Amino acid sequence: MADASPNLSCTETNKSEPGGDIEADLQKILNGQHVPVNHIAVGLDRIGNFVPKTKKTVYYIVGAILINDAGQILMIQEAKYSCYGQWYLPCGRVEREESFVEACKREVEEEAGLTFEPTTLLCVEYGSGYYYRLTFTGHVTGGKLKTLEHKDKESLQAEWIDPVHIQNKLLPIRAKDILPLIKLGYKHWERTVEQRFRPCLPLSYKHKHIINRPLIVQKMSDSEIYVLVNSEGGSHFPCGVDFSRTPSALLTAYFILKEAIGNTKGFKPRICGLVNLEYGGQPGSKEDGICFSILVSLDAPKLPELENSVYKWIKVQDSALIQNIVLLFEDGKSVPLIDLSAGRS
Repeated sequence: MADASPNLSCTETNKSEPGGDIEADLQKILNGQHVPVNHIAVGLDRIGNFVPKTKKTVYYIVGAILINDAGQILMIQEAKYSCYGQWYLPCGRVEREESFVEACKREVEEEAGLTFEPTTLLCVEYGSGYYYRLTFTGHVTGGKLKTLEHKDKESLQAEWIDPVHIQNKLLPIRAKDILPLIKLGYKHWERTVEQRFRPCLPLSYKHKHIINRPLIVQKMSDSEIYVLVNSEGGSHFPCGVDFSRTPSALLTAYFILKEAIGNTKGFKPRICGLVNLEYGGQPGSKEDGICFSILVSLDAPKLPELENSVYKWIKVQDSALIQNIVLLFEDGKSVPLIDLSAGRS
């Protein structure tokens, strides 16, 4: 709990303002709905002439983890010369003017012969060189499992593999990077619907930049929560543009906090997970930007004083919304956002 009541000069209850109702916007984001990005707080002065273009300056990879009723996982046997005959998850690059969901469905059909309907992201990984891999799960809806008789340049065949063959290293795997993904997929599959995080699928909205929108939250108790907002042009959640060749959602949160509170020494923001994602992938798009909305817990002993007057702490009033946010702090209740440069959590 805080040592004393927060300074009212930098803290407000939630009000209707020109930028919109903060609680309503927060609820929309948590519900997987679109909330516009009208202002970028940090990073624009550092990106130079960088323009995100799929397969040119930014690389979006999609993959699928599909597990059948018998607990077997769908895998494909590679046809590429460099990894011929080895096994991997159905996976591939997103094409220009293609949505993430469309790309994932295409890759599964091309490599495994099956059609499927994605139900949620399982995780998003990111690393150096503007590399992002989005792994989906869902339900098989049709098609026919590819056999050696129908091998092509996409794959040799596909099979439902018993996990024991993977655990005991009886199956030649193309790369070990999929092993944590498989573990994550089974963890999700074994949970009940109530135990899983809320389904999260990308929304189709164009963005000019690679944007991190950290929802920076300070929980004083299970019934008292504050969220950091920026008031330039109306209250909204502060956003940052990735300006590093090693993109980092946590770095964006640090820069926003530094702008808001000045000295960030002693503060250790923690990423709880991804709660919303927007990407265009539409015909005629000149930029292939993306917007990640990420829940960030400040985990501070008290509500930090704000030095920059354009920032405010808004106290969340709606009890149901407070409960939803508190739930998201729990492990496994939001989509994992994995920084490959920092190792896997």
